[in-house]
Amino acid sequence: MLDFTFLETEQIFGDKQLDIFKLYGTKCAISDFAILLGGYVANSTYTSEGSTLKDRTGWWWTKTSDGDNDARVVNGDGSNY
Repeated sequence: MLDFTFLETEQIFGDKQLDIFKLYGTKCAISDFAILLGGYVANSTYTSEGSTLKDRTGWWWTKTSDGDNDARVVNGDGSNY
C-alpha cells in the first residue's frame, strides 16, 4: 500500500510555510512518468533551474479543499488555484 502526504496550502503559501518553499518557491518540475500517468504539464513555465524539457512544471495537489469538495492545486506557474 502506498502512503502519500499532501500538504495544506498554509504550509505552501501561508503563515506556516515550510522552509523549502521559502528557499526554492512553489514551482515543481514534472517527470515524464507523471506525464504518462496523465499529469498536466505546463508548456510555458519552467523551474528556476532552467528552460529545458526536464525543467517544465506541472500542477500538483494539496490537502486543502477549495470549498466545493475539490482539492486545491498549485499551478505550473507556482500560484495557488
